Amino acid sequence: MPVKSLNETVCPNPKCEYYLRVEGKAIIKRGKYKTGHQRYYCKHCGKFFMDTIGTAVYRKHLSGDEIRLIYRLFLEKNGIRSIERITGHHRDTISHLIKDTVKNQKTEEYLIKQIGLTAGECEKLWALLEKKRETSRK
Repeated sequence: MPVKSLNETVCPNPKCEYYLRVEGKAIIKRGKYKTGHQRYYCKHCGKFFMDTIGTAVYRKHLSGDEIRLIYRLFLEKNGIRSIERITGHHRDTISHLIKDTVKNQKTEEYLIKQIGLTAGECEKLWALLEKKRETSRK
């Protein structure tokens, strides 16, 4: 059963017998990472994972406020180097975050509920990313 919302945290480990299953799950919260993201533990397979798995910000060492600022600056059509000067993060970090952003339900839910973007900003983001990808292919 696929994940329907961020409140239904399920085990993302394909080797676990409860992989992506809500029934019979035994997921517990086990602290937070230094970026503020929730850390989870599956009692069945013994693996740790974070709430951002399956989103563009998975394994990015940025806080929610930093991610929100980067996306909002990108939506205002600032360049990567401009965003670098404003945020203080390296341009590779910013470009990897933007390149890894793919439209799917979990990413959109995360951006709206956790990061604080509006639905309109998400739609504008998807359109801007698609336009950038088309021009980079040519």
